[in-house]
Amino acid sequence: MSRFSPLAAILIAVVIFALDTLTTFDMAIAVLYVTVVLLSLSFATRKGLLFIGAICIGLTLLSFAVSHGENPTSDSTARCFVSLAAIGITTLLAYRVKTAIAVLGESEQRYRTIFLATGVAILEMDFTAVKAAIERLKADGFTDLRTAAEVNPDFARAAIGMMRLTNVNNTTLTTFKAKDLDAFKTALPALIGKEMEGSVWALLEAIWDSNASFESETMMNDLDGNRISILYNVAMPHDRPSLDMVLVSIVDVTARHEAENELHQAHAELAHVTRVATLGELTVSIAHEVNQPLAAIVTNGGAGLRWLKRSEPDLGEVETSMQRMIADAGRASEVIKRLRALSSKATSQTIPVNLNEVIRETVVLVQRELTNQRIDLQLELAADFPSISGDPIQLQQVIINLILNAVQAMSDPAIRTRKLLVQTAIAGGVAVTKVRDTGTGFAAETAASLFDAFYTTKSNGMGMGLSICRSIVVAHGGRIIASSEPGKGAIFEFTIPLQEEVVS
Repeated sequence: MSRFSPLAAILIAVVIFALDTLTTFDMAIAVLYVTVVLLSLSFATRKGLLFIGAICIGLTLLSFAVSHGENPTSDSTARCFVSLAAIGITTLLAYRVKTAIAVLGESEQRYRTIFLATGVAILEMDFTAVKAAIERLKADGFTDLRTAAEVNPDFARAAIGMMRLTNVNNTTLTTFKAKDLDAFKTALPALIGKEMEGSVWALLEAIWDSNASFESETMMNDLDGNRISILYNVAMPHDRPSLDMVLVSIVDVTARHEAENELHQAHAELAHVTRVATLGELTVSIAHEVNQPLAAIVTNGGAGLRWLKRSEPDLGEVETSMQRMIADAGRASEVIKRLRALSSKATSQTIPVNLNEVIRETVVLVQRELTNQRIDLQLELAADFPSISGDPIQLQQVIINLILNAVQAMSDPAIRTRKLLVQTAIAGGVAVTKVRDTGTGFAAETAASLFDAFYTTKSNGMGMGLSICRSIVVAHGGRIIASSEPGKGAIFEFTIPLQEEVVS
């Protein structure tokens, strides 16, 4: 159509000029030039519109001069001014419309450029059918989506089929290994796996509540069958209540997750090395704890043999000796079991843990160090202490590190009073564990650096113990802090959330 518009405008202008010049109609024929100006909107630039308007004004004046130049009347002059005013106003309005169209076109072009070239996958979708289905559920008397889900558990999968894809950008095609929009549109329902339905239910709940946006992290497939981790955001503007245009932005976080897994693995390896190094520091205590039950086994075994060798063997005493041997063997076995657990590279496991029991088991391993340094240990463990969710080996590593740090802080011969207090308590829904010593303490300005990797105040320290303690505690959802007055000892305190009770 725009190809013929210039020719049509010229023909109309010629006809109007001829009518205005050659006829004697008592009317403002030149007003019809506004149709030429309006028709020019479809093909002329903004400067072109002004030029065309000026030509129409010129033709109007020329026609007036030819028709009424020698004897103009007041009526003809008035009609000429009306025509000129109409042409001028129309030209200015057309110029403003053309300017608005140009601004809108530039804005749309910028949007399309950003949409197509951005590094984030963006999908334009139409959720009209989903919104209508949810409104029908509300009309049927359902007060929330969970109730509706109990009646129709397949609604989420049905809703996926209702989501109509209208456009995607280049990053989307690259992310999902799609050849073009049609290929991606056809494959999209199959790319949303069964495990993503939980996230879809959460999205539907956001639509139910008329939220403006929704964000979630989940797994999807690409067209090659590979699993990818994604973080996606759904923008549902309130000015489009029917949700006929919804923008879904997707970020592929697979590489980030792989990096996090590698970092976690490296951290686990470092924690294992540190545990083994800690066991090296506890060699004397370990040898003592294993040697005691072994020596008792030998003693009780010898006693049992002597009772058997009597002229009249005392089987009751023999039985007592054997029971003591079994008990001592059990003690040695428990010590070895704890050592194997600390030195193993087993995968972290989260189970209900009683911190009081972990502390008691830890004290057995460090008892020799406490005795050698003449340290008075006091345990103030809360009664009826509830369980927490955690890895008992990792938590034992934290407690061992804190106790050994306290022992080393009190190793200075100048320290006369050597007391170590380990406390547990419940406060504000968390389990609190405190390790307080009467050692040298530390300056306030160093408190912020204590938990940094490779920071140490010891000449032979690696600076990893407290850093690993913090990582373990944070991984358990808790926090660890330290406080001190130089010369008056230090307090290390960590908190772990209590295990949530299962409501039956």
